[in-house]
Parts: sequence; structure tokens; C-alpha cells
Amino acid sequence: AMREGDSLDEMLRKELLRSELKEKNKGKRIIPCKYRPKYPDSAEREYMRLVNAYMAIEKEVLMKYMPDIKQILNEGTQLRADSKKDNEQKRRTARFSALDNTIVRLTILFKTIQRELDAAFGLYDLKRQINIIANLDHKLTVKEWKKAVSKTLGINLLDDYYSGEYYAKMLEKWVSDNVDLIKTVPNQSLDRMKELVYENYMKGTTTTNIVKEIQRQYGMSKRHAKLIARDQTAKLNADITESQQRDAGVPKYEWSGVMDRRERKSHRELEGKIISWDNPPDVGNGRKCHPGQDYQCRCCAIPVFDIDNLDLPV
Repeated sequence: AMREGDSLDEMLRKELLRSELKEKNKGKRIIPCKYRPKYPDSAEREYMRLVNAYMAIEKEVLMKYMPDIKQILNEGTQLRADSKKDNEQKRRTARFSALDNTIVRLTILFKTIQRELDAAFGLYDLKRQINIIANLDHKLTVKEWKKAVSKTLGINLLDDYYSGEYYAKMLEKWVSDNVDLIKTVPNQSLDRMKELVYENYMKGTTTTNIVKEIQRQYGMSKRHAKLIARDQTAKLNADITESQQRDAGVPKYEWSGVMDRRERKSHRELEGKIISWDNPPDVGNGRKCHPGQDYQCRCCAIPVFDIDNLDLPV
């Protein structure tokens, strides 16, 4: 394979490299990789720390206004003082008389919470934090790729080759997408909390149980944010991996999974199969994905080196 704009010297150098590699590998053209690239765990951990810090901001604001939510809900339930047996039907009936006032007060309060959340998040430099994670993921993925090439082919790659404009744009888009993605989590969480408060208030649910529902929703939102962190780290790693291998003239890879109890059946069935980058496999329900591109996928693409197509920046 010849890059557009290759000089005659570069062409000759690449042909010489291919000849040397074939001789070294006893004439073999296809060379399986001797190293399994490691997943960028530290980048994922940094992303987890980021979402934990981001969600902690939401929790802090919610805890500040929780007494106000309780007060509005309690004042909207005007049960008689001598009513000893409190029940759902009585609460529901009592709340109808104060419904309009209670809903207006809750709506105003939730708007205040939203404004305070926006102000607090505005002080948190999310884009800079996500950018640090993107660069860490990129650095670790390049490091593992260089190890794979070195241990398999005995070639040391140029240090700065995988830091050009193409990769800069890839990282820039990932950062932008992830900033938008993380921002939606607390907003969606607050919207769902509002719905839960209104629904449970109308049903006659106790104030204590409504507060528990708010806390449960926060826990679900926090778990969702962590799933985003894991998923998006894997996707960036997968995209960089594909770009590196294609750029190096590696047309195929071996599918390699973690093979534990969490491994999906469709992914397990792909274990050890040789797959073309031009033809992603079916991973179930008609989805076609390469390793790391499917939701929460922890599989990786082990390069299968084809010496006749090899194009490495030695």
C-alpha cells in the first residue's frame, strides 16, 4: 500500500521493511499479534471520578432545598388535628383543596433549584475535565498500540505520529459530545424528580415516601452517569484503535473479549474470529459493531498484521 504523496525514497523504505519482516518471519505474510492491548482503565477511573463530582453538585443543591420541598408537601396536606388514623385516601382528599397553591409553590421551587444547579455547574469546568480524560485515553491507547507493534514486529513507532490533526479532531468531537451527554444527566434527573413529586402527591403518598422516591431517583441518575463514563471511554478507545490499525495498513483483527459472566452471548460467539475492519460483525438485534463500539462492550480488536499492506511510521 502506498500513501498519497509518498516519495520514491519512502516507497523504497517501506518495501525494504516489508522484505525484512518477511525474512524475519520465515516468509509468512500474515503475522498474528503477540500482545493483547490493555483497556485504558485509568482513563475510565478518571471519568468515574468526574461524574461522581458532577453528580455530587446536584445532591448538594437538592439537600439544601429538601426541607422546603417537605414543608410545601406537608402544608398541602391539611388533615384534621384529631385525625389519629392517617391514610392515603384522606391525604388525597385533603390535598385536592390545596392543589393549585401546592403545585404553584413546587413549580417555583423547582425553577429555583434548576437556576442554582445551572450556576453551580457553570463554575465547574466540565469541558476542561473531559478534555483531560480524552487525552489520557488517547495516550494510553497509543502506548498499547506501540507495544503491540514492538512485541510482534520488533518495530519502534515514531512517538508523535498519532497526534496529528485527524486525531485532534476526533478527540475534539468526543469531548464536545461528552460534555453535552453529561450535562443532560442532572437535568433529566431533576425533571423526573418533579414528575415523581407531582404524581405521588396526587396519589396521597406520605411526604416521607416522596422524599425516598427523590433519593431513589438521584441514585438511579448517578448509576446512569457511571454507565456513560464506562461506555464512552470504551468507544473512544475503540475509535482510536480502529484508526491506528487502518492507518498502519492492518485490514483485519481478531475479536477478543473478557470472557467472564458479564460477556454477552453474541460477543462470546465472536471470540477468536478474524474480522475485516470494512465489515463489522452482527452483535445481535441487527446491530453491526466492532469491539468497544457496542453499549458497555469491553472487547478489543487484536491486530492481524498483513506484511504486504503494512504502512508504519518507523
